[in-house]
Amino acid sequence: MRQQIEQLEARQRRDNQALEESQQQLQQAQKMETLGTLVAGVAHEINNPLNLIMYNIPLLKKIWLDFLPVLIERKEIEPEQKFGGFAYDFLEDNLVQLVADMELAAHRVAKTVSDLKNFSKQSNVAEKAPMQINSAVNNAMRLAKTTLRKSSVQVNLSLEDDLPRIEGNLQSIEQIILNILINAVQAIDHKRGEIEISTGFQVKDGRVFINIKDNGKGISSAIADKIFFPFVTDKQNEGGTGLGLSVTYTLVKAHQGEVIFDTRAGCGTSFTVYLPTLLKREAARILVVDDDISIRKLLIEALTFHHQYLVEEASNGIEASIKLGTYRPDLLILDIFMPEMDGLEVCRSIRSEPKLSDMKVIVTTGYPDHPKLDEVAELGFNHIFSKPFDLLDFVKDIETILTASL
Repeated sequence: MRQQIEQLEARQRRDNQALEESQQQLQQAQKMETLGTLVAGVAHEINNPLNLIMYNIPLLKKIWLDFLPVLIERKEIEPEQKFGGFAYDFLEDNLVQLVADMELAAHRVAKTVSDLKNFSKQSNVAEKAPMQINSAVNNAMRLAKTTLRKSSVQVNLSLEDDLPRIEGNLQSIEQIILNILINAVQAIDHKRGEIEISTGFQVKDGRVFINIKDNGKGISSAIADKIFFPFVTDKQNEGGTGLGLSVTYTLVKAHQGEVIFDTRAGCGTSFTVYLPTLLKREAARILVVDDDISIRKLLIEALTFHHQYLVEEASNGIEASIKLGTYRPDLLILDIFMPEMDGLEVCRSIRSEPKLSDMKVIVTTGYPDHPKLDEVAELGFNHIFSKPFDLLDFVKDIETILTASL
C-alpha cells in the first residue's frame, strides 16, 4: 500500500510539473506574439527615416569629395575661416572619416531593423517542404566556416543516420542552427573551445532533435530566464543586439517545435531544438505479461515515467492470449516461466497467427540457460533479457526496437 501511495504521489508531481511547464510555454508564446506586434511597428517607424539617411550619406560623401578642391583654394584666401567651428585642416583630415562613421552606424541600425522585421515575421514560415535536419546542420556549418576558422573552436558532429523527415523551411532551420552555433562560439573565452552538435530521434514523442553544446562561460543568471526576449544580451560591448535567440525561438515555434537550454557558469551551455516529424506517430502500445505483480508494476512504472507509452498488463499466458485476440500491441514484453500457460506457448501461438506476425516481442526470464529459450529463439524471438536487468538500459532497448519497426 505504501509503495502504491508513493507511486501515486510521484505521478501527481509529474502531472503538476507538466501542467506548470505547459502554462509557462503558453505565457511565453503570448509574450512573444505581443512583442512581435510591437516590434513590427517599431521597425516600420524606424525604417522610413533610416532609408532617407542611408540614401543621403553617399550623396554627402560625393559632394564633399567634389567640394574639397574648392575648400583648398578658399584656404589660401582666408586661412582663418572656420566651417561649423572647424578649421580647414581638421575638415580635410577628418570629414571623410566622420561621414564613413555615420554610414557605418546607419548600416548597424539597418541590420537591427532587419532583425526586428525578421523577428516579427517568423511566426508564419512559408514554403515548408519535407526535409532532413542533417542537411540543415551541414549547410549551417558551411555558412559558419569563416567564423569558426577565426575562433579556432573545434566543432564535433554526431549526426544520426536515416532520421525521419520534418515539414520545414530549410533556410529557417539553417538560421536556427546558425544562431545557436554563433552564440556558442561567442560564449567561449578560452583556447580549448569545443562545440558538439548532435542529432537524433525520440521514439516517445516522434520528434527529431538538434543539440548544440559548448564548453564556454555559460549564460549569466541575470538574463538566463529572459534569453529568448528581444534585446536581452550580455554582449552589448561586442555589438550584440540580443535578437538572435528571439528569432530562433519564433522560428522554432513556427515549426511547432520546442527549444530548451541548460547552462552552468564556467561549464558551458547546451541548447536542444525538438521538431515534429512527418511520421505523426501515435504513442506505442505495450503489453506486459508476468505472473509476478511486483515486476509488472515495476516495468509499467519504468515505461511510463518519461514516455507516453500506452501500457496494458496480463498476469499469465492465458490472459495474454485472450487480450491478443482483440488487442494489437506494438510490443509484447513476455515472461517465459508462468503457471497454466507459459511464455513459450504464447510465442508458438503468435507464430501460428498471421495477424500477429509483425508484432515485436521481448522475452524476460530468470533462467537464462533454460532449454526453452533455445526454442524461443528458433521461433525468431531474439530479444531476450535475463532478470535482473538494468531498467534504464531496458527502456533504451525498447526505444531502439520500436524505432526499428517504424
